[in-house]
Amino acid sequence: MEPISGVSRKAALIAGLPLPLRRLALRTVFRVYAAVGRSPRSGLADRFERVLRLPRREARRLDREAAFHDALAELEWLALLTRSRAAIQRDLAHVVTQSPEVLRRIAASGEPVILAPLHMGPYVIGLLSILVTFFPGRSVLILRRRDDRPLETRVMERITEFGMPVRFLTVTDRAGYLPAIRYARRGAVIVVFADLPPRYGKPAPMPIFGLPTAFAFGIDSLAHLTGATVVPLAIGAEAGGAVVVPRYPFAVQANDALERGRVADLMRRHIETTIRERPAQWHFWPSLQEYLAAEDPLMPIERAA
Repeated sequence: MEPISGVSRKAALIAGLPLPLRRLALRTVFRVYAAVGRSPRSGLADRFERVLRLPRREARRLDREAAFHDALAELEWLALLTRSRAAIQRDLAHVVTQSPEVLRRIAASGEPVILAPLHMGPYVIGLLSILVTFFPGRSVLILRRRDDRPLETRVMERITEFGMPVRFLTVTDRAGYLPAIRYARRGAVIVVFADLPPRYGKPAPMPIFGLPTAFAFGIDSLAHLTGATVVPLAIGAEAGGAVVVPRYPFAVQANDALERGRVADLMRRHIETTIRERPAQWHFWPSLQEYLAAEDPLMPIERAA
């Protein structure tokens, strides 16, 4: 997703609508562009065709859908920034959590928990729904990239309006790591994105789609140090809202190479399964080459696939 250089009047108007209506409005805009032969595209058709081994026609359809979901994600950031707390609360009614008993059981323990989503779809409103519904009043620790946009930080800070203290830790901030661990041990909900490129530290080989990919990987040590249960999350956009799917939760039992390998494989399967289910909604497709850098910086994705 590219940084927002300015907000048009049309975008601000759509972002101010209730969630189902702004989804409909955005889809209508895209259909109008398609009707006049100007369908926005993401430029990812070749990548979808080769990596996912799709027919050309399906790859081109996903290319158009990826452009839509990038625009949708930007629209949701803007909506969460500008809409009132009461309006956002009404929007959350359109987020559905599958298997909610999984999260209820974990929340009831009062112990630390790590939520591990991907950068997919309208992931922020999905996370907010989980926090408000299942972990009200709990402290929140969000691990973020050092290059997060100011808009993203401002939106995340709005979580405090729902009665939850929020603390941020940049993934490369070594000095802040131990204080954050102490904070998290007091029953915090920790948000760790599972799909960061290896340049963010401690890369682990986690091949997806037959590619020799590596991901930044610190969930194993974080879970071990805090005693947190890890809950991989899949968050996706639906026509009138969003869906959150908690995968099978797990604990980290040791701090050794064998356990690190086991946890890395669990997260690898989570990443590949989640992307395969909704390939047009993963926002890091344009950066896929970064995930191959640890294996061979010169390897073209098309040859690797």
